[in-house]
Amino acid sequence: MTVYLKIFKTIKRFFPIVLVIILILLFFSWRNERQKVNDFKQIQKAQFQEIEKWRDQEGKSRARVEIAEINAKNAKLVMNEELRQLLKKEVGNLRRNLISYSSVLASTSGRFNAKGKDTTFTGQGLTRLPAKQFKIHSPDLDFEAVYVSELDSLIANYKITHNFDLYYYYKKKGKAPWNLFRRKRAVAEIKFHNQDSQADSLFTVVLERQKGLVKRVFGR
Repeated sequence: MTVYLKIFKTIKRFFPIVLVIILILLFFSWRNERQKVNDFKQIQKAQFQEIEKWRDQEGKSRARVEIAEINAKNAKLVMNEELRQLLKKEVGNLRRNLISYSSVLASTSGRFNAKGKDTTFTGQGLTRLPAKQFKIHSPDLDFEAVYVSELDSLIANYKITHNFDLYYYYKKKGKAPWNLFRRKRAVAEIKFHNQDSQADSLFTVVLERQKGLVKRVFGR
């Protein structure tokens, strides 16, 4: 009976400390689970959100979407299998090596006219045949073609310049000053130099890494 009494007194003595430790462990566990849920929601929202499109004063096509900011340790949990395998193949360890990832689907469409120029077309085993030659040279398009009516053939070489700039920054939704108390969100914005190009979709993920103990204590 004396032994049980001693055990009871010991438990009673250290019970507040044990209770505090248990509460701390439960808090960190709850925070980690909440982070997983939030990261999963971020990924889902970024994958299916509607892209914001407009043209600037220069007539250049622009597009903007919110970035999925997720914790690096949850990357394997919240990314779909196809994307995870793709990134793993390219960068190796996602948690340690991956900083950010962007997937851009873009298209170029428009209309152009080219005046024909009389010329001749010759080939191996062929006699000289009358043909029409077309040329277009612009900052975004180089196009040269020869049309041979007797062969009902168009032979063309072309090059489309598809340059664009990609920006990452923080932005508040809405217009000032009505968005004063809104939280800033990370966004990705793309600007095309080709006026006939536009973004069809833009998906971006940025991995947040928790600072080490030394950096958290000394702020480095």
